[in-house]
Amino acid sequence: MNKSLVILGVIVAAGVGAYFWWWQPWQEETALDLAGVVESQEVRLGSKIGGRVEQVEVAEGQTVQTDQILVRFAMPERLAQREQARARLLAAEAVLERARNGPRAEEILAAEAVVAAAQARLSRLQKGWREEEIRQAQSERDAAEADLNLAKEDFERVERLARLGGGAVSRTDQDVARAALDRARGRFAAAKARLDMLQAGSRAEDIAEAESELKRAEANLLGLRNGSRPEDIKLAEAQHLEARAKLQESEADLDEGFVRAPSPAFVEVVAVRRGDLVMPHQPIVRILRTDDVWIKVFVPEPRLGQVQKGQTALVTVESHPGRQFKGRVSHVAAISEFLPRNVQSPDERRNQVFGVKVTLEESEAAAIFKPGMSVRVELPLHR
Repeated sequence: MNKSLVILGVIVAAGVGAYFWWWQPWQEETALDLAGVVESQEVRLGSKIGGRVEQVEVAEGQTVQTDQILVRFAMPERLAQREQARARLLAAEAVLERARNGPRAEEILAAEAVVAAAQARLSRLQKGWREEEIRQAQSERDAAEADLNLAKEDFERVERLARLGGGAVSRTDQDVARAALDRARGRFAAAKARLDMLQAGSRAEDIAEAESELKRAEANLLGLRNGSRPEDIKLAEAQHLEARAKLQESEADLDEGFVRAPSPAFVEVVAVRRGDLVMPHQPIVRILRTDDVWIKVFVPEPRLGQVQKGQTALVTVESHPGRQFKGRVSHVAAISEFLPRNVQSPDERRNQVFGVKVTLEESEAAAIFKPGMSVRVELPLHR
């Protein structure tokens, strides 16, 4: 019985000692002093269109600023395509302006003249030929008839003389008289036909054709006076928008000929050299953003409840002894980790920790803290 009491007393004493050794110091602490490492956002840069490298503007280990050119591509084809897109845009702008302005005054005057000419032609066809033209045709027919009668008389006289014989009329004289008679008959027939045509007036087909020409001219004039159709203006506007979008697309492609730094950064890796042929979307430069630097520390699980997002942290670094930089807890991991990582025994699981991200608040911190630097972080504990 006495032995059992001794053993029980030893166990109680050990428990009390463990309590004061393990819990009491933590209860008295007001802040956690943790070792941390500076980390930075890594960005892999490349081009959406790729091409042949014309010039590499930076070297590994160099610090660059926002929009600084890192790699330049040769872009002769893209430059030509941009000029083509500009020309198409200018043409589309001209078409749109013409559609909005409508016909010019000179075009309307020309259309009015065409209508007037069509009206005059139709009126002339409807009225028929003038009396003076008909009288002229009659005179020409009468003259042709007189010539015909004369030619008949000459031919008959030559024929009588030829029948009498004696060589008074040769064969040639007969042929000449017959030819003159035929010509006179032809002239008389033409003059008579022309007179008949003038007396009959215009054909119905010609009048119908003239009426159609007048209607077409009047419709064209009305269309010019009404201006451009709304559909034509909308079509011209759509073509203009398309041409402008094509130019913007071409300029965006040209901009992909330059790999630029998205923010202040430290160049870690440059994977190309001048003359290299790079495929689209292939990362060629790896940078570490100097404007997105934070510190990673690990808080033991028993202390996690005393660390809250948004609380203040004080950071010190060996490169600036005696100075403290203000920070703030910006993230607390939701999944625990173990130190060491190859946990085997239950005792080692007491080293279970949670990652905490501390963001630096001072503007000059980005120029002081470099990725991979070791720092000390002091976290005030909340009870």
